[in-house]
Amino acid sequence: MQHPPDYFISCDWGTTNFRLRVVAIATLGVAAEQATDQGIRDTYDLFRGSGEGDQYAYFADYLFSQVERLPVEYHACPVVASGMASARIGLKELPYARLPIGSEGKFLVTEWLEGKGKRQLLLISGVSDSDNIMRGEEVQALGLIPFLREYGDGTLILPGTHSKHLRYLSGAFISFDTYLTGELFEVLSRRTILANSVLQGPLDAAGVAAFREGVALGAAGKLSRSLFSVRVRDVLNAVPLIENYYFLSGLLLGEELRDLPGRRGMVYLAAPEPVLTLYRIALEALLEPDRLVCYNGVTLQRAQLYGQLKLLLRHD
Repeated sequence: MQHPPDYFISCDWGTTNFRLRVVAIATLGVAAEQATDQGIRDTYDLFRGSGEGDQYAYFADYLFSQVERLPVEYHACPVVASGMASARIGLKELPYARLPIGSEGKFLVTEWLEGKGKRQLLLISGVSDSDNIMRGEEVQALGLIPFLREYGDGTLILPGTHSKHLRYLSGAFISFDTYLTGELFEVLSRRTILANSVLQGPLDAAGVAAFREGVALGAAGKLSRSLFSVRVRDVLNAVPLIENYYFLSGLLLGEELRDLPGRRGMVYLAAPEPVLTLYRIALEALLEPDRLVCYNGVTLQRAQLYGQLKLLLRHD
């Protein structure tokens, strides 16, 4: 595979958003970006309504039309796409790879594809085990391995709509679990009777206290019996809606994280703000201080770019 030696284009095409980053291979510095809110789901809906028959061509046309919005000197750079781009509703469905995920990513499934003007696109598939699947987080996990080596075995938490907990052992990720924490919070806070009792707002000291209260109940296995108390706190106790918002969030995070104190090894958390702060507060309430290591959104983005680069260079 021939490609310019200095840069590649990272494609992060999620369910609800699209982003390109021009990445310097030597430093992982980002030279240019292009982003839209046309995620995989919307693009697939547009394709289904277009009457066109070639799904890959339809998606590739959109992708490379966005490449052409980048500075012209980067148009010939290879594109590396991970996440939902390899799903059934994406560019092209690729089979899931199997665990483990080691430092070289040799078991991850990739395929070179061609776009208009014979431009090159490396598509990266997701990972599955017996009862879980993921697309996108595997590349972040691959890129985080150099950070985790310093501390040893443990569990990596990647929060999101469907949060992932990946078990890291002897330099590789060997298993993972999925938690619908983000999606459940979205449903409960917007589409149930609790919606009128919560309000998103800044996290202050009262919000932190309410959040910690929720974490304690969720971690004690009392999520289901405590959910309606969000409504009661509002109606009978006049608890401010913003505090209730964080109480509900704490309930769900406490439930997600409740098994971690009993697991061996370190706990690694990698997330952007404001999610990083909430998970960190919850984990600090549940774990001994020397077991937790946190990485912010900048580190997580760099890990994703590094993981994509590792798989690109694997084909040199």
